[in-house]
Amino acid sequence: MGPFAYLVQSLRSLLGEGPLERPGARLCLPDGPLRTAVKCRYGKRLELERTAHVLIAAQLWKTCDPDASGTFRSCPPEALEDLPYHLLQSGNHGLLAKFLTSLHVVAAHLELGLISQLLEAHALYASSVPEEEQKLPEADIAVFHTFLKQQAPILGLYPMLLPQQAANQPPDSPLCHQAPQLSQRWHLQRMLRWLNKPHTMGGQQSSSLSLAVSSSPTAVAFSPSGQRAAVGTANGTVYLLDLRTWQEEKSLVSGCDGVSSCSFLSDTALFLAAFDGLLELWDLQHGCRVLQTKAHQYQITGCCLSPDHRLLATVCLGGCLKLWDTVRGQLAFQHTSSKPMNCVAFHPEGQVIAIGSWAGSVNFFHVDGLEVIKELGTPGAAVRTLAFNVPGRVVAVGRLDRMVELWAWQEGARLAAFPAHHGFVASALFLHAGCQLLTAGEDGKVQVWSGSLGRPRGCLGSLSLSPALSVALSPDGDHVAVGYRADGIKVYKISSGSQGAQCQALDVAVSALAWLSPKVLVSGAEDGSLQGWALKESSLQSLWLLSRYQKPVLGLATSQELLASASEDFTVRLWPRQLLTLPQKAEDFPCGTELQGHTGPVNCCSFSTDGGSLATGGRDRSLLCWDVRTPTAPVLICSFPACHRDWVTGCAWTKDNLLVSCSSDGSVGLWDPVLGQQLGQFLGHQSAVSTIVAVEEHVVSVGRDGTLKVWDHQGVELTSIPAHSGAISHCAAALEPRAAGQPGSELLVLTVGLDGATRLWHPLLVFQTHTLLGHSGPISAAAVSEASGLLLTISEDDSIRLWQVPKEADETNTPRSPAAITAVAWAPDGSVAVSGNQAGELTLWQEAKAVATVQAPGCISALIWSSVDTLVVVSANEKVSEWQVELQKGSIPRNCSLHLNRVLQEDLGFLTGVGRAPDGHSLILANADLQLLQLKPGDGPSEIWKMYTNSPMMLSTHQDYGVFALQSMVPGCLSVLRQKESGEFEEHLNFVLNLENPSGTLISVTQAKPESESSFVCASSDGMLWNLAKCTLEGEWTTGNIWQETVQMPGTQTSEEDSYMHSWPRTAELKTRQCRKVHLGSVTALHVLPELLVTASKDRDVKLWERPSMQLLGLFRCEGAVSCLEPLLGPNSTLQLAVGDTLGNVYFLSWE
Repeated sequence: MGPFAYLVQSLRSLLGEGPLERPGARLCLPDGPLRTAVKCRYGKRLELERTAHVLIAAQLWKTCDPDASGTFRSCPPEALEDLPYHLLQSGNHGLLAKFLTSLHVVAAHLELGLISQLLEAHALYASSVPEEEQKLPEADIAVFHTFLKQQAPILGLYPMLLPQQAANQPPDSPLCHQAPQLSQRWHLQRMLRWLNKPHTMGGQQSSSLSLAVSSSPTAVAFSPSGQRAAVGTANGTVYLLDLRTWQEEKSLVSGCDGVSSCSFLSDTALFLAAFDGLLELWDLQHGCRVLQTKAHQYQITGCCLSPDHRLLATVCLGGCLKLWDTVRGQLAFQHTSSKPMNCVAFHPEGQVIAIGSWAGSVNFFHVDGLEVIKELGTPGAAVRTLAFNVPGRVVAVGRLDRMVELWAWQEGARLAAFPAHHGFVASALFLHAGCQLLTAGEDGKVQVWSGSLGRPRGCLGSLSLSPALSVALSPDGDHVAVGYRADGIKVYKISSGSQGAQCQALDVAVSALAWLSPKVLVSGAEDGSLQGWALKESSLQSLWLLSRYQKPVLGLATSQELLASASEDFTVRLWPRQLLTLPQKAEDFPCGTELQGHTGPVNCCSFSTDGGSLATGGRDRSLLCWDVRTPTAPVLICSFPACHRDWVTGCAWTKDNLLVSCSSDGSVGLWDPVLGQQLGQFLGHQSAVSTIVAVEEHVVSVGRDGTLKVWDHQGVELTSIPAHSGAISHCAAALEPRAAGQPGSELLVLTVGLDGATRLWHPLLVFQTHTLLGHSGPISAAAVSEASGLLLTISEDDSIRLWQVPKEADETNTPRSPAAITAVAWAPDGSVAVSGNQAGELTLWQEAKAVATVQAPGCISALIWSSVDTLVVVSANEKVSEWQVELQKGSIPRNCSLHLNRVLQEDLGFLTGVGRAPDGHSLILANADLQLLQLKPGDGPSEIWKMYTNSPMMLSTHQDYGVFALQSMVPGCLSVLRQKESGEFEEHLNFVLNLENPSGTLISVTQAKPESESSFVCASSDGMLWNLAKCTLEGEWTTGNIWQETVQMPGTQTSEEDSYMHSWPRTAELKTRQCRKVHLGSVTALHVLPELLVTASKDRDVKLWERPSMQLLGLFRCEGAVSCLEPLLGPNSTLQLAVGDTLGNVYFLSWE
């Protein structure tokens, strides 16, 4: 082995260090004549370098796994770190995949503190191995890579959690399969097993990676490559993150008092803007500051780089906009306004800059000289964020009042306004070339919307049908008829989308359709025939057939009295409408009036709103207007010859008797037949326009490239929707009753295409495709990378999240309720549990599965079981109701139900706490008036105690020790009430809590309860835990039952009110016996068990501590901030936990 090791050492000296090896870690042959000579002598041999890497990899593998057991115990750190590089260079991709998908390898890296190096190896594999090799069934590297990025923050702190985290993966995960292998490696006693974990990897809900920082994050930015991010914090520290590994690269301590905004000049240069007005430029490669200047006198609220990165714009609360030359490092232009400025964005072309102000307006400036060119909006809610879409025609504006607006800024037209969040909108960003709009807000959510207006309402028919050529909407709006090239006519119900009727087989393409009444339809075919149909239950029955003409019918239109048909034979024909609603024989068919004026086939026709005029358009590029008030003698009143450069393909009348037309040249024209002149031309289609429809204030046009556009009469393009994958043949539009609070919901458009599909659209409504949940606090800033398609958000919960934004809407996936879980409770026998959420939903759980859900009035604030089958619910913070739980035994699974028995009490005022009385026969309620009320079954509430302070009160009850009322603000007074045998209460003891506070920060107690007969525990909003006890004058801790002592009362009482006062001269004191930081966030749950202490927090962690040593025994990290927790102690000291979080998740955990 010695000579082989010497050979490998020599080879490594020649090859030099790999990218994962530490510089200077070993003696390497330096560049020079000797190295050149060796390469010239041996480098000519093919595959020599690869062979060298094979030998090195073999030696390193043997070193890391000497017994070939695959356990990788006692690995030399350097060998473990270098092995992936040499496996990759030697071409052993399969062996590297095996290495990276071994849980023992993960354990070995954790034992040596090399988790960052393992993530680097995964990133190296992902960037070097062809994708087709990565997709092999046996290669589960992506699963391991995602797991490591998600779990690295917690595994880096607690490596021994690896078996638990792997076992809690879905059953089909390779990590779950390998988890039992670690049982012999670390000989773990117990773990928190997730009982209701997702069944499949596809069912996992988390779509983001999370990272916590020590200071509140305040700003975020992506590098141009999308592989690095910067996060600025409130204390001026900047964290640089490697997004390939989701690890911190380095941190920089800036000269700012807090970073308010940041922007990458390049992958290695970063601008920082500060709360105190400073502007800094940092060289990230060397970690040094290049520039610092006092850019503003007030807080800088936003900064943004121009597309070519030659200009940096900064704005401040003082109303000053400045443009900085990034090449010369000096001020280029500045503009001062009386309005405080809050956000800034460059137009994609770089010549225009937009500013959002606290006054509610958006101003647009020319970059050269900062001349104001446009102002949008009126004084109102402050603008928090704005962004241009990729073409730069539309700007998205997010406001303080939860609204997001879309503006066609050059025309000054507001396209849409919609509520995006509960609370302010922190960020609005376009992604994927403007196809998606992302918003982040105060509610902690990221909402994903379509990049332009247009909400799909559904699809009619099947894509297996032949191309659809024509469509018509019935006058009552209930049915839509579609004509196909080879499938005849089908009629669909709008409400259900189901097929209502179809005609008998037609061997001719149906090129035009029109309804004469809700039950009568006319079709025009490519063989020149016209046919009338009567709509019956499930079929179309023929009324008449006219087949005397040979050229295809290209268009149909109806008025109150007439039917018009446009034909390829250069003519338009008129028939009386009423006669065509009745059965007709061919020989008795009424004669039609012919209109001849076109010199080519007539493609379209349309009646004015009053029916007195008819417009026709043809392949002669002409648009003609006819007076048809006398149908037998129509008169040509206006013509627009050669009005387009190509065929006129569609025409329609607006409500004010103007004409719109469309053409194969891609244009839409607006005409005034009275004046005989063109009023406007709408340019925006990139291909031929198939047809056009006018509805009230809007014009709808569809193109051969599958695009649907909506315009106003001024030619402002309101939206552009990629409606079909291929050409759109025809469209129809109608107005529906407007949905409450949804402007634009009244416009319904139907499109049919050569793909055979019939689609329904609300083109003026926004389309929300996804809601991304993860933060438990308001989102303060966000950034997107077009290069990587990633989204990075920061929140006031001190977390950073990286999201892979889904591109497509998944219509099959129904998102879970995002309402926070507010209460959980186990039945006395542990057979079932119940949870309640902020939306008032009560869910019954059995064996960790939801078996019943009912709706209660208002947010659920507390749940208490009064018996095995009776549940008391406190909802809307003031209503107490009793619910019956029915479990029908004998069936598997059991049929369970919840129903309301009775309302016990209403209008109790705002309740801050609820508990069961020590005797178990009544409820103790704490209200906002600082009263404790007792609620007995069948009786009204009675006051048993009152606190005469302004401090909020916390309530806790104990079966043996009594009722505890505590002031949550320090210094707090703890009052203990004892329940007499009669059921009445008396104030028994008073204690002053002496909480040690080395940091000197304000203490707000969030959880408190007796730990034992001689001690009390409480936890605070900053994650601290105190264990308090009574101390003798000699300094010894009291071991007896301090809750049963008698308080020393004064000799006289001046009034009844004095009996409730706390500050008696001889009030006892509880001193801090132990104080420690147990969580990073506010403690939201605290439970004392015989040998354990269970805590949970807004930092997402559930922790199990050994009593009294306070050694951490178990930890589980939830998706969101933990809002409630309830333990269940079973036989043989088994423990189960029901946990709820702010993202609507309920977890069932077993300590086993």
